[in-house]
Amino acid sequence: MSVFDTEKNPAICVLPWVHEFRNINGMTAPCCQGNELRADESLSRIRQEMLNGVKPRACGTCYKKEAENNFSPRIEETINWIKKFGEPDVNNPVLQFADVRYDPVCNLKCKTCGPELSTLWQKEKKVSWPINNANKDYLNNIDKKYLKKIYLAGGEPTYIKGYLEFLEELILVNQNCEVIINTNLKKLPLQWKEIVKKIKNLTIICSCDSINTLGTYVRYPLGWNEFEANVKFVSENANFLQFNLVASNLTTHKLYETCTWMKQYSNNINISILTEPESMSERAVPHANRGVYIDNIAKLEKFPVSVHYAMNFRNKIQYLLNKYHDSVYDESLHKTLQLEISEQDSHRSLQLQDVDPFLSEWIYR
Repeated sequence: MSVFDTEKNPAICVLPWVHEFRNINGMTAPCCQGNELRADESLSRIRQEMLNGVKPRACGTCYKKEAENNFSPRIEETINWIKKFGEPDVNNPVLQFADVRYDPVCNLKCKTCGPELSTLWQKEKKVSWPINNANKDYLNNIDKKYLKKIYLAGGEPTYIKGYLEFLEELILVNQNCEVIINTNLKKLPLQWKEIVKKIKNLTIICSCDSINTLGTYVRYPLGWNEFEANVKFVSENANFLQFNLVASNLTTHKLYETCTWMKQYSNNINISILTEPESMSERAVPHANRGVYIDNIAKLEKFPVSVHYAMNFRNKIQYLLNKYHDSVYDESLHKTLQLEISEQDSHRSLQLQDVDPFLSEWIYR
């Protein structure tokens, strides 16, 4: 029997044996979904608890999602890792998959983001975030020859010099390592274009929540034409291009149009279900306005995405349909959204009415 049977042991997850997550503050967690480790916790303790069938506190996010019949990375990550790389040695854990969020420097201030992950958001909110150099040392000390996979995010990776230096070294010692870069593709400097061409096993995850004017509005100040040119370059030069789309109440009414645009460059489309801010969830949308969302989402029930993404895509579409049909309207969330949009647009000299009259009508009704 496999130690990593997620059905027989509902506590087990492969990630603590092969993986480590470092957030922008230099704190460690079992994965990007997990809680930061406290002083009395460690990955070795988490591994032992899981083997004993105990659900570690730091992994509570996944267990909570499962209890609510929502999507849990624990099961998906375990199945996918073992299928691709085999089972790790339970008694000899080695860092084979690093997930690093190096720095909050970013050239966008997306609606679903905030100051912790974007220096542009910090500037707009007039707040400062402490700079932590621990991740620079952490990245430099990774034993690159054991890596099978590394995930780099920000902030915006193409603005982080440390990533460029790390990747240049990785190419020399471990060409088989799978490199995953989560980028907004607003800019793609020449040095990064060369990296894209050099890396043997490169996945670019492109964040894109909507297209054209609305796409620029929710991921401000994205320049659509340059962004699309960069998407085209990556689609022609990287091994793999995936689109990651956050389904919020600002974009889901145009979900079909967005996926249709994506498909001309890649049919590897992942929909992320928004969890926060709650004001951008379906609960803030009055029932009288939800028909537009439901009709648009329903168009995607048989949308042709790649085989690897198909089941997850269908599940997310059904999940969204159920939510927009059944969730209870929360007027306080609606009011919060109205205030947030008004404040943000004022700072950015934008008018939602000019961008999307439908959104403007129900948000400001």
